Amino acid sequence: MAPSFKNILIYEDAIARSRKFLPLTYTHSVAELRSGAFTGIERIQASFPDAHLYLHARSELKNIIAARYALPVNEVPKGTTLLINAREALNCRPTTNWNVYDTLPPEVSKQLMSGEPIELQSNDAPQSLWDIIHSNSTTIQSDAELWSKTHSKVERPSFPNCTIVNPENLFAHPTARIDSGVVLDCSEGPIIIEEGVRIMPNSTIIGPAFIGKNSLVKIGAKIYGGTSIGSVSKVSGEIENSIILGYSNKQHDGYLGHSYLGSWVNLGAGTNTSDLKNDYSPVRVTIEGEEFNTDSLFVGLLMGDHSKSAIGTQFNTGTAVGVSCNIFGEGFPPKWIPNFSWVIAKEVTQYRYEKAIEVAKAVMARRNVAISTEETQMLRALFDTKK
Repeated sequence: MAPSFKNILIYEDAIARSRKFLPLTYTHSVAELRSGAFTGIERIQASFPDAHLYLHARSELKNIIAARYALPVNEVPKGTTLLINAREALNCRPTTNWNVYDTLPPEVSKQLMSGEPIELQSNDAPQSLWDIIHSNSTTIQSDAELWSKTHSKVERPSFPNCTIVNPENLFAHPTARIDSGVVLDCSEGPIIIEEGVRIMPNSTIIGPAFIGKNSLVKIGAKIYGGTSIGSVSKVSGEIENSIILGYSNKQHDGYLGHSYLGSWVNLGAGTNTSDLKNDYSPVRVTIEGEEFNTDSLFVGLLMGDHSKSAIGTQFNTGTAVGVSCNIFGEGFPPKWIPNFSWVIAKEVTQYRYEKAIEVAKAVMARRNVAISTEETQMLRALFDTKK
């Protein structure tokens, strides 16, 4: 059992601010990213429910993160404080190597208030988005215990019209609706299904897997292990070892493998991702002109918030797409697509800011969410500084 603390500060270091977490961290702190059954913030809140939570973010995200969570951002806690690296929060487990202070050191307080990176000793933690993807199966498995504790008063429902393999590894909220002919195979790891989820007929889910609140798994979906679907998303087709942050759609046939999608993303029918090179060499990812050797054979698509692909879009191995991009046309688009890009095949032009915001408002309204002033300000700043 983890000890109790008055305050917990989730902080970002230089690695969390690196390009290896883009394009997701254009619009989110690392602590907001989903890994396993929780985001980093959710995992710490579930692990330490009695602590006062403080967040640390770069200055340009301070206002929107404060608005999203109604939590203090870049404020100095008073009293005993546990500091947890945001990257560690993505798979945090009780440890003896705590960074605990009765009073924060002056240098740490200065970095906190300015939003600068804070460098402290930390344990093993993801170094990149592709690290999060590759560890997601293990994270889901270890999250099953924590999820069960947070839902200890929830009775396990039965689903008589489904095939459930190793039902002891199924964790489903009683408000979830699982239709006839669904196969839930928990033999290789747990399947966690949150409240309000509907899984439509003849879908198959192989654990370890997580389906978030009020999401819809459409008819005949094939979801493989290592997949986490965030809240209020619609998915179908074939999904393998991928993470969707939430409020996104991949609701038609097509393959999504070893990929990470942000929020308010829509993949058109027949969109496919390559996640393995023909020569079986390690995948390289380019972000803002910097090339990274992932040291992995499997990396698919990394896509930022509010980006869309048209029907039949084909993404090459290790493609990274920024925020508010619109992609269509024949052939493979470029492997690096900057924020606010309008992409027709290989031709990349600028997506008009006014039109992008108009589309974002329409998409969010369909989920009964109004775009906030803080979000439009953040998107405007990204448009003005796009790379």
